[in-house]
Parts: sequence; structure tokens; C-alpha cells
Amino acid sequence: MFIHHVNDIDWLVITAFEEFKTMFIEDAGAIPSCFSRASELSLIDQAKRTYGYLPSLDGVITDTGVFQHQDNEEDLNPQLACLVEGRGRIFIYYGGFVAFVDDEQTFITRID
Repeated sequence: MFIHHVNDIDWLVITAFEEFKTMFIEDAGAIPSCFSRASELSLIDQAKRTYGYLPSLDGVITDTGVFQHQDNEEDLNPQLACLVEGRGRIFIYYGGFVAFVDDEQTFITRID
């Protein structure tokens, strides 16, 4: 695990091997600039404001951010994750999948 500071947010990159750091950041793609700790909007609302309609996906997000869905061949482990105080958590997975988790809801979508 290591911290990757982008867009005024500390992103926690989850990987067991130091040498994979760069690969995980590159695979996860650019972190959407819409996310800001300074915004009064929730993380989901920040994303919707930038991308418009976000199609929701079914699935379960575990405490560690693993995305489980019956149609997936295997569970998806997050490549980038962040905790924004008072706003919830974001998990970014390979393939454009993103999960937003706050106290009231979990929203899973795919941003291409």
C-alpha cells in the first residue's frame, strides 16, 4: 500500500509489491479531476456533475473494497482507493469500474 496524492486527495494504492506501484497507477488510468475534498457535494454527486448520467451496476463492495458480482469471473480488487473525510470512499478498479461508498449507499458504475 502507498499514498498517491492527486487532486488534493490522498489515494491509497493497494498492492503487495513495491515494483507494481507504477503499473497499478497506469492501469487504473487518470484519476478523474472532478473529485475534490473542498466540494460540498458527495463523491457520487461530484461524479454525476462531471459525467452526467452514471449507469449503476449491481454488486457487493466488501470492507476492503473488493467488488463481488455473480457475472464477474473473479472478484475485482481495487487498484486505487481513497477516503475523503466526511464524503465517503472511492474505489477504482481495472476496466473503468468505480465504486462510491458512503454511510447511506453504495454506488457502482463504469466510467469509460
